[in-house]
Amino acid sequence: MSKRTVLLLAACMLCADAAAADADFSGWHVGLHAGHGSGESHAQVSLGGQWGSEPQTLRDHVSSSWSTKLDPDGSVYGVQFGYDHQFANGTVLGMELDYSQLGMDDARNTGPTPVPAFPSLSYDFGNRIELDNQASLRARLGHAFGRHLLYLAAGWTQVDVDAAASVVSNGGYRKLGVYSDRVDGTQWGLGYECDFGNRWSLRAEYLVNDMDDFRYDTVYQPGSTFVSPAYTESVRHDLDFNVFRIGVNYRF
Repeated sequence: MSKRTVLLLAACMLCADAAAADADFSGWHVGLHAGHGSGESHAQVSLGGQWGSEPQTLRDHVSSSWSTKLDPDGSVYGVQFGYDHQFANGTVLGMELDYSQLGMDDARNTGPTPVPAFPSLSYDFGNRIELDNQASLRARLGHAFGRHLLYLAAGWTQVDVDAAASVVSNGGYRKLGVYSDRVDGTQWGLGYECDFGNRWSLRAEYLVNDMDDFRYDTVYQPGSTFVSPAYTESVRHDLDFNVFRIGVNYRF
């Protein structure tokens, strides 16, 4: 049984005794959350400049060996603040702003890989990605029954992303590309919240984050024996990740 399933079952068990009376989810709330995130980012490398004069077999080897799929994963924790209004028929409508600290990353290095058509020539390719601060603003739409609330959520999110791509050859070719900036995207998901009747509530959420693509170029590194004519490489990333988290709210 997965950790996410265990956490969800634990949340439901803690709320099992809370179904006897109705709750009103209207009002402001503030709280904490913690969980785990996992995602995918495909790094696609395209070649330009002086690469056009090189054999196709070499260009294909560099592009395909350097392009890769990274799977950042790690911890998620943070704070949330929002407002909900519960209508007489049990419909709940609200907005929420949150900040999360993400400890999600992944990296890979191929080690020296010989070019099949040129066995004496080898390249060592590296890629990495790290996700850090995340801010989100989303709407919530749900239905309350007793002290329980099931809801859908959707909105905007922004994540701090650090990414890099490097190459070193035994012929002295050294390049590095670095990206460090905020990336926008959309967030949507579903959740369950249980009110304990004393202003405190417990909830579990599953959120999908679909981020915009981003790109960056490489530059020559000190010691590179190739600096002119210019060989150019551009790296394009897509990024999406999912988060499962447990949270507590205090309503006031």
